[in-house]
Amino acid sequence: MNEPSGSRRECERAFARIAEGLVHYRHVDGDAASRPTLMMHASPASSRSVEPLALAVAQIGGGRVIAPDTPGNGDSVPLRQNEPELLDYANAIVRTLDALAIKRVDIYGFHTGAHIGIELAIAHPDRVGSLALDGLLWLEESERADFLTQYAPPLVADAWGTQIFQALQFIRDQSWFFPHFKRDPAHNLGGGAMPPELLHTLTVDLLKAASSYHLAYRAVFRHRLAERLPKLTVPVLLMADDGDPTRESVRRAATLVVDARTAIGGEGWSPDGVRRKASRLVEFFGQTAER
Repeated sequence: MNEPSGSRRECERAFARIAEGLVHYRHVDGDAASRPTLMMHASPASSRSVEPLALAVAQIGGGRVIAPDTPGNGDSVPLRQNEPELLDYANAIVRTLDALAIKRVDIYGFHTGAHIGIELAIAHPDRVGSLALDGLLWLEESERADFLTQYAPPLVADAWGTQIFQALQFIRDQSWFFPHFKRDPAHNLGGGAMPPELLHTLTVDLLKAASSYHLAYRAVFRHRLAERLPKLTVPVLLMADDGDPTRESVRRAATLVVDARTAIGGEGWSPDGVRRKASRLVEFFGQTAER
């Protein structure tokens, strides 16, 4: 459903209370008769990173969009487990939906959000209409230990503020290398430096979650896609932009999901890229609206 010409949506902020405390979320109001869209962001960002996409999906599709900060990221309370698994994050998101009186959603997940979406759809298929996964990390067993020990070290505050510089370098290097801890020509993404404004925004998000950001990353690094993907029973769209270093993982994942649709290619998070991504999502969610 398209909105009348000239109408304008706004992304607002609110909190929902679960057992651990407050979960922060962004939302765009829409047609109450439509199934809402749940958007889950990548680590170590917050729902702020998907706000342009949330607005575009609401504008094009007309429905309600909810984008929570993953527990322990952004302004959301961390989970209680010392080493939470993806299912723990998924269950917390379901409890957030319960607090908002939302029974069923279409899910868009980006990177960490996609991995959480997989476990949410497996454990709670009755809560999911369809599932769009934008970027997945497929790790071989030989790679897993390096990612667990080197990719997302805890940020510890000290009197010299070194955690601020560590956070800045962590975000900066992610735009240059994948994985960021392998700073050599073979792992250079060739994309150039991140825009300063984006570097600032993502660094602030990371510093907000300095003591807990790494837990969601580590849950992803323990995730075994070869075992989990065949368990999906909801309609799935697998996506990756041209510049996404996980796009080959997405192609591999497509071979394990029954009747999965794939959409490899796109302009990332540029304004035109966001608009095209939103149109693709609205079309996919619309095709499964009767499910």
